Amino acid sequence: MKPPGTFTLYTTPLSANGRKVLAVCRHLGIAADIRVIDVYKGEARTPEFLALHSLGKVPVLVEGRLVVWESNAIMQYMSEAHGGYRLSSRDPKARAAIARWLYWETSEWQPALVPVLTGFVARELGLIDAATPVTVDWSDERFRNQAQFLEGHLHGREYLANDELTLADFAVAAMMMYVRRAWFPVRDFPNIDGWYERIERTDAWIGTAAGPWKY
Repeated sequence: MKPPGTFTLYTTPLSANGRKVLAVCRHLGIAADIRVIDVYKGEARTPEFLALHSLGKVPVLVEGRLVVWESNAIMQYMSEAHGGYRLSSRDPKARAAIARWLYWETSEWQPALVPVLTGFVARELGLIDAATPVTVDWSDERFRNQAQFLEGHLHGREYLANDELTLADFAVAAMMMYVRRAWFPVRDFPNIDGWYERIERTDAWIGTAAGPWKY
């Protein structure tokens, strides 16, 4: 039985989008009923789960009749409805500074990293044979354009928005959970590397590491 006043979070720490909502939940100290859905074993394709989200994707948050999908929307909801706006802000300008990174992450950063990392991640998760050769092409033009943009923004900054740790950092850091094992070019992007190290040291990130991404 879930504790009174909590919501149910269907997710997995094995995926970037699944892990970031868990990290935010943990950082905010929110009591939630966590249901781990292993999308890589087809658990998001059951009739019960598809009734929640017909696209068969995690994460999904359920609270009463409210169903929220899309990881960044879930993080915003948790912060505002259950976290006292921590990791976000009640100030519209500060919220906008955070929101622009949430939108950039979904429209530019994640799409730039997915083609670079897909084969590698599949092999690490055992979805393809371990002997299968995969290429992680860090010279990919789309990735480098977005990484250079992020690198430039982080020059002289510890965090992405408002000079403090926010939802923006957890959102953008999510895809970085794969890169330590994929030989990320730290010499080319030292500001990104230093920023991600700060995220890696948070209790929320440490506490949500799982599978091949736990080290």
